[in-house]
Amino acid sequence: MNPKIDSHSSPQPLPCPEPHSLAQPQAEAQLQPQLETRPESRPEAQTSASQQANPENYVRKKTKPGRITGLDAARGVMLITSVTSASVLAPRPEWLVHASWMGLTLYDLIFPLFVTLSGVGMAFAYRNRVSRWVSLRRITVLLVVGVIYGAVATGDYTLSTLRLTGTLQLYAGLVALLVLGHLLGRTWPIWAGITLVTATVEAVWLHFYASGCIGGELTPTCNPSRVIDGAILGVHMYAQGSLGHDPEGVIAILGAFVTAAAGTTAGHMALASRGTLAHLGALRLGAWAGVVALYGWGLTLLVPAFKRLWTPSFGLATAALGIILFAVCFWIFDAPAGQAWSTKRPRFAEPLVALGRNSLLVYFGSHLLVDVLDRLGTNGGTEPSLAARLAGAVSLGLPAGWDAWGFVLLNLAFWWILSIILRHFKIYIHA
Repeated sequence: MNPKIDSHSSPQPLPCPEPHSLAQPQAEAQLQPQLETRPESRPEAQTSASQQANPENYVRKKTKPGRITGLDAARGVMLITSVTSASVLAPRPEWLVHASWMGLTLYDLIFPLFVTLSGVGMAFAYRNRVSRWVSLRRITVLLVVGVIYGAVATGDYTLSTLRLTGTLQLYAGLVALLVLGHLLGRTWPIWAGITLVTATVEAVWLHFYASGCIGGELTPTCNPSRVIDGAILGVHMYAQGSLGHDPEGVIAILGAFVTAAAGTTAGHMALASRGTLAHLGALRLGAWAGVVALYGWGLTLLVPAFKRLWTPSFGLATAALGIILFAVCFWIFDAPAGQAWSTKRPRFAEPLVALGRNSLLVYFGSHLLVDVLDRLGTNGGTEPSLAARLAGAVSLGLPAGWDAWGFVLLNLAFWWILSIILRHFKIYIHA
């Protein structure tokens, strides 16, 4: 929605308009005579001498670029896939189950999409400065809530074996690394270098580690996660260490950082593309996605792409998908367009934006809700879970194999409606 300007009001800082708003020149035109010819009309309209001498500079300083809609829209698309896939109850098809070790499934791609788009968002959050205390608070909240989240999701509250790692803890580690990275620089060339150098160093290290394993490849019994995460976490790691790795441990965090850093590069690239280069923004993002994909493919010569250790080849390949999604949404909702589409596209984007603005809540909340419902009411495993009973009640009379869609759509509708309500009241859940 474009900002409304009252020509008889005092000059105030303009609210952030929607990207590429066509009303902006008009707004500046309305404010200009106020500053130059009517400072005496109201007491609060008085401006400083420097502002009166340079009214154009004053308006330009106070008018900030609007929020990039493409990021929230891309998050919305990602969340649709996340919520629907998480809502499929057992028995799940193989493509909706994480690969046990090597190999990839469709389900392996969803969390990396979240990580990539989170990297884009971090570029926006830290484009001007890095608040150490805010970042420390965010990391602490994610770590504490992550442990509680994992316990509630699994129903295991035994302190002696409580798992200390998880997706939220991995996200906390990424926030810490991205904050440190922004102390080095806040431009896309610097972050492109950080991404590719980190990926290369980690790939070479894993390659040499694998050379010491039987057959020259990483296995559950011969991999750095087994050694490093096992030494740090002991029985508090994934499956109490019985599977020989932790998919959200220290090694996975390093690989996920490659994914997030590629997204951060895309975020800084999008910021740099606004203004005179706005028409080239989506093309530059697409080119970066191509570079990331090709580099990731090249790194498979050193180490295979698989999620269990979040290898750098896997990290770059999945980041390329996330950047492409962001590039498409950036082109649709943020790139310069004709007057007709510029007027209509905020309405088309709004349903996705409502989801995307609360991506943290929807992503983790939807997974937690299904996990809890799938555990309740089983009476020790002798009866169907509450989730299964709900799925049966909303099966829509569809044949076997399709009857699960009722529960999937119900879960998606619940989170979408909740997001719209929260958006209406401007409530956004952040760490």
